[in-house]
Parts: sequence; C-alpha cells; structure tokens
Amino acid sequence: MKIKHYSLILLMGMSSSAFALNVYDKDGNTLDIYGRVEGTIASGDNSFAGSETRSDLGGRLGVYITKDLTFLPDTKVVGRLEWQVRTEKNDNNTGDSDLEARYSYIGLSNKTWGEVIAGRTKNPLYQVMRMTDKYKNFTPNVYNYGVTTIDDSYQFNRQDGTVQWNAKFAGNEIQMAWVTGNGNSDNETMDYGAMASYRKLFRVGDVRITPAIAVSRYKRQDGIVTTDGRNQHDQIMGGLQLNYDAWELAVTALRTSISRDNKSDNNYNGFDSLLSYNFGKVKLLGGYSVLNEDDKDIAEKEDWRVETQLTLAKDTWLSFTYDKSLANKNQKTNDDALIVGLRYDF
Repeated sequence: MKIKHYSLILLMGMSSSAFALNVYDKDGNTLDIYGRVEGTIASGDNSFAGSETRSDLGGRLGVYITKDLTFLPDTKVVGRLEWQVRTEKNDNNTGDSDLEARYSYIGLSNKTWGEVIAGRTKNPLYQVMRMTDKYKNFTPNVYNYGVTTIDDSYQFNRQDGTVQWNAKFAGNEIQMAWVTGNGNSDNETMDYGAMASYRKLFRVGDVRITPAIAVSRYKRQDGIVTTDGRNQHDQIMGGLQLNYDAWELAVTALRTSISRDNKSDNNYNGFDSLLSYNFGKVKLLGGYSVLNEDDKDIAEKEDWRVETQLTLAKDTWLSFTYDKSLANKNQKTNDDALIVGLRYDF
C-alpha cells in the first residue's frame, strides 16, 4: 500500500442516546437529540479509497421522544428517528441522498415488561454482533451473508417492517422480532422474517462473563426469482465476552444456511474475535474474522485488523486503524487499509 500525507477532516453528524442532549422534559414528555461528528481519511485497496487517498465525510443525527401514559402505570410511548448524514455530493459509499434513515420506530415501553416497537429497528442479532463491533473506523462483518437477496431492506443490524419486543429481567436480555418487510423494497420477495436473541451477564469475582445467542430466518415468497434460486436464509450465532480490569476478550461464531430451488444448500461458517486493553486514555484493539463456505478451499471473506484509540476529551477519539484482507469472494488477496479518524459522540 502506498501511504500519502494525512490530514484530519472533521465531519458533522450525530448517534447513541447514551450521549443524548435533553432539550425538553415537562409533564411526562421528553425530547432528546443525539449525534456524532466524525471524519476519516483512508488509503489502501481494502479501504473505501481503493488505490487512492480519500476522505469520508458524514455523521449521524437522532431524535428520541417519550410520553407518559397516565392510564397505564409505568408505561410510556417511545419513538426514535435517526439519520445518517452525508456531507459529500458524491459520497464513496452511498447514492445521492444527504439523509438516510438508520432507525425509525414507535412503540410502548413498560418498566416491568419491556418495550414493543414497530418500524426500522436495531435487530436482536446485534446482541451477539456488538461484542466485536468496537472499532471507531472499521466494521467487521462476517454476519448475514446473502440475506439481502431475500429482503434488500436489511442492513448490518436493522431492517424495515419489524415488530420487536425487547426486555430485561434480572440481568437477562431477551429480544424477539417478526419482520413483514415494508412492501417497497427493490426486490419485493420476502414472505416473512423472524429473529430472537438472549444475552446474560455473570460476575465471577472481578471477571464479567457475558454469553449471547441469536437465531434468524428469512423466507422468500413462493414463485419469486432471486439470486441463484435462494428461497430461505437461516442463521444461528453465539458469542462470549470476558472483561477483567482493563482487558476485554470477545469471540463470536455463526452458521448460515441458504436454501436454494433445485440445488443443494449454501452453507457458511463464520468467526470473529476481539482483544483490547485500555491504558487510560489509550485503547489498543485487534481482531481476526473469517467466513468460510462449505466445499471451498479459500474463504469468502478473511481479514485481521488493529486499531489505536486515543481519548482526547469526553466522548472524543482520535483513531488509527490498519486492516489486512487475506481473502475475498473465494480468492486470495493481499490488500490493506490505513484509516485515520476523528470522532465526537454526544
């Protein structure tokens, strides 16, 4: 990889309600605005820049609202709208839209029984996926291979037309979702989707142990032509996260089976890992991921990466990421990426 001169670019945008700004709280009504300001510069064939050195400009903007229901004790209406913000006319990774909805849902939340929401949600599979999704400049993704041929509204951890239940009971996190689709996707092929997950935190002395498991199924409508005759996408994944002092170790594994018309199933095994150590204001992370297709000698996807995160202020990071691709689409590769990013969450 040829590395050129780097300078930092600051992006505008917005993300998690953990950093929300409360702008209204009166008579049982609340309004929070949250977001992210972010900028990256990258070089390398395994980055969005390809063989060049390019910047990526964007961010996030979100609104979260609640309204108490006086006739239902400990119950409120909840709603979220969150957008990806594009600040470049010709963004490297998207179309022409300056705003792209990430989440958009409304529902009811009860203090005891959890919440039921409907719309574009953060799906139950993320209870496993988030164990290794800790990088600032990189998203490892060996999950959900092929699911977009059944429903192309599906994204990394969200999808349209979903009714979802999220609940926590004595440290047990349970999520279940039924997906009908929005009826306006480009392929309009999905019959239904279903997802469920379970996550639990244990403590053994000073060690925190968090196992999680998730399953999903996406079924195509009968008589619809899809890529390679794919008619059903089934997935099971599990993960284990260990935290001790400044150390964190997480591993996830998955099995994906794609049924096809008049053909044998496409089956995949995936693995992802993360090891990190926090030196106060400096955090070091590294990981390896692979997605193997049955009966193939070379992986569908394989890479490793390292990242250094420097905390400049509260919720503000300067990050340096190096990623090496070893395989892509069952072909050996030797591509790399170097990414520098500045990010602020609020």
